[in-house]
Amino acid sequence: MSGPRYQSTLTTAMSAALLLTLLFANANTVAADLGGIPSERPDIATLVKRIVEAQSNSRARAKPYSVTREYKVFGSDENRPRTEVLAQVNFLPPNVKSYGIDQSTGGMGEKVVRRILDHEVDATRDPKMMTVNDCNYDFALAGIGFVGGRPFYKLEITPKHQRKDLLDATIWVDKDSYRIVRIEGDPIKSPSFWVKDVHLVIDFAEVAGMWMQTHTLAIAHLRFGGEYRVVSRDLNYDIGQTVAANSVIRGHRRHSPAVMAVGMR
Repeated sequence: MSGPRYQSTLTTAMSAALLLTLLFANANTVAADLGGIPSERPDIATLVKRIVEAQSNSRARAKPYSVTREYKVFGSDENRPRTEVLAQVNFLPPNVKSYGIDQSTGGMGEKVVRRILDHEVDATRDPKMMTVNDCNYDFALAGIGFVGGRPFYKLEITPKHQRKDLLDATIWVDKDSYRIVRIEGDPIKSPSFWVKDVHLVIDFAEVAGMWMQTHTLAIAHLRFGGEYRVVSRDLNYDIGQTVAANSVIRGHRRHSPAVMAVGMR
């Protein structure tokens, strides 16, 4: 992607949506808590402008980092992964990403994971096609409320272009910082003939001063292959000389881990 770590987090998840497509289960923890609606309703144009500015500010804080990421690929047996992969993903601002496979049990699942990571690397070179802004999306305010005691805006975003890397989705935006804390929705187009349906949820939080993807959940149904899931979670971050353990993800253990359904060709 071209610079932003914030956009990099979006790219990470979208790449999976293109290659295996994401559906998130257990995504009700934010939505169910949206209540206590404040009375003021902001001007939508001003709100979108501030959301875009927040993404730009996040780009300015991007740092080189390395993340250790665990993948588990599941078929029909939800408790027994077909493949387990441990990957090291490296990012160098503004738009260079690479990866290496540290451990793998092999099989088709490793090929799926490599395809996800290959697309993530490619998408990092030019993320603007997937950025949440008014060039790519129309915005509508769906509500104002509180999540976990913090005020949020809830907006519906509708793609302006029929591109499979854009989402018909809902976003939750922190009312103070205007940073996106959750995206939940479906790709506007299926990434493949083989994928029947897809849905995704991506959670964001601050890690070592950067706004990063911290939790993802997904599942998809294949036209002839049934349900495939890829469970993905970041184990730790090496940022400069500091390793930032992903305590946010550890705090989400009550949720299912990231699940990405795989579109096979």
